[in-house]
Amino acid sequence: MTPAPNLSLDGVLTEMKERSLANRPLLIRLTLLLAFVSVLISLAQSSGAFGQAIGFGVSLFAGVAYAGMVIQLLCVGGDSGDVAATWSALSPALAKLIWVSLIVAVGVAAGLILLIVPGLILVTIWIVAPPVAVVERPGVFESLARSRELVRGNGLRVFLFLLLLAILIFFAAMFASLFALPFGTGMAGIAVATFLLSVAVNPLTAIGPAALYNCLVASEKAIPDEDEKTVGPADSPDPAGQAPDPPETQD
Repeated sequence: MTPAPNLSLDGVLTEMKERSLANRPLLIRLTLLLAFVSVLISLAQSSGAFGQAIGFGVSLFAGVAYAGMVIQLLCVGGDSGDVAATWSALSPALAKLIWVSLIVAVGVAAGLILLIVPGLILVTIWIVAPPVAVVERPGVFESLARSRELVRGNGLRVFLFLLLLAILIFFAAMFASLFALPFGTGMAGIAVATFLLSVAVNPLTAIGPAALYNCLVASEKAIPDEDEKTVGPADSPDPAGQAPDPPETQD
């Protein structure tokens, strides 16, 4: 098997920046919409066990839908100003996306709780499973297998990108929390903190894997096909499609 070309971390970061700028209007609207939903969920969860259960379900659906629409926008394309069109394009793959996201989340969490290292391995090889589910639309487990196939040969670079992304998310969350401190710990403070954290963190968690998927697919396409290898002069057929005549012998 031909090895995959090396993934460029700088290339992934550039992809994140360029795709985000190209689709900025809709990304801003989607991010603000999810932030408002997150505020409502946080307020509902403070009302008791029933509110927490409802909030968890709505939060899961809203988060996966947001990530899916970002992936649809950045990896597939379309009208960068039309929320309805992006949602319509995503909706046939939404159920698979939810299942893929749940399996990835549960698998990674279990791995981190048990031995840490298995969780890090799983998050590395499954990180682009959600984009696969949205763009290529295979089955649930096929999406996981396809993600592993795309990452193969670039596992260390993918892990380093995820580490860098985690650092960016950490600092974004820290600054958002600092800005929310003056509002206190009451209902208003919770609402402001939730809104700022959502605006700061959610775009990174959605755009990062989408940009990584684009770069891994581009890297895969750069691998020459075995059937397209250049045929050497010794292996080239005669232009007429026949073998050359043997040399004449002299008596």
